[in-house]
Amino acid sequence: MDADKQKQITGYFIDESMEHLQTIETGLLNVDTMMSDNETLNEVFRAAHSIKGGAAMLGFSSIQYTAHKLEDYFKILKDHSEIKVDQNLQSLFLAGFDSLKALLEQLQSPVGLPQDVAGNLMEKSKQVFERLKEQLDQTIGHGKVAEAPASGEVRAMLMVFQNDIPQRLREMLEIFKQQDRPTSRQQLQAICDQMYRTGEQFELRYWCDLIKVVKVAVANQNNSFRALAPVVIKEVKQAQEMVLAQRGSAIAISPQLRQLLPMQETVNLQSDQDQSSVFGIAAPAFTNKWHEFGDRLGWRHMGSWIRTANLNYQASAPTGHLPAPIWLASWDQAKDSNADQFRAEYEAMIKKLGECGL
Repeated sequence: MDADKQKQITGYFIDESMEHLQTIETGLLNVDTMMSDNETLNEVFRAAHSIKGGAAMLGFSSIQYTAHKLEDYFKILKDHSEIKVDQNLQSLFLAGFDSLKALLEQLQSPVGLPQDVAGNLMEKSKQVFERLKEQLDQTIGHGKVAEAPASGEVRAMLMVFQNDIPQRLREMLEIFKQQDRPTSRQQLQAICDQMYRTGEQFELRYWCDLIKVVKVAVANQNNSFRALAPVVIKEVKQAQEMVLAQRGSAIAISPQLRQLLPMQETVNLQSDQDQSSVFGIAAPAFTNKWHEFGDRLGWRHMGSWIRTANLNYQASAPTGHLPAPIWLASWDQAKDSNADQFRAEYEAMIKKLGECGL
């Protein structure tokens, strides 16, 4: 997403959140009326929920956390509408509200919401919510206040990342302690596949991106297990912690991990279906000699098609060179103003090669 679009969406989120803040503040300032009117209490609860959802979508974890806490405690008021909200309890709710308001106002400022500022504001809000929970415990008068449960999908995700991912990490660590063999690297890549599928299940895009890079690094024979182990384990562990904190969008690929990637990757294309998907048309007449043809054009190296890791698929092929098939496979026709001309020229080339028996 480009910067202008991101700024526009953030602006919409801020405008909507300010309206929700007004709903929450009105409810808290008229707390007796709110507690006697289920619909008003529901509106306040939904306002906090909406801010939480929007913040989660845009990756504002501090706002998400604070709104989530307010949502939790409004849920408790809904479940115990018979209790009397005294001045002390009302003040604590208002303090929590002020924390959320401060975060949103900071986001609205010209400098936005820097991580250090967000962290400081969130730490202060944690202290408020701890006192609020204690006060609710005393007011309700039995047991400890339970946190509002997360959705079923979120609970499932948290359970998997709390249990399964640490197990996968332990398996990787044990393999790294063994002798470096082809079968060991295959086992490591299989574990990467398992973790990738876990990310796919919960639509964790940034987790999946990281695991794909880890798998490529593991497959790179130039990386010893001693070099791989500390970086891979640390990267995956940190990403797991971000998912558990529901900050999956903050997962990033570190420079240390990028250094473990090969200078170029190879992609094997064996079947007619592979050839057709790469060339974008039915398998051409020169199918029987396509390997030789690729070698002659420099599209292959030691029997495998070359895909340069840093190739810019959105740019034109290098001047004076035919585009390699892997470039064509990543070509986005919808974004190319010369798409029709390019496709026509490419199909003409394929036809001519067929006529020449290539």
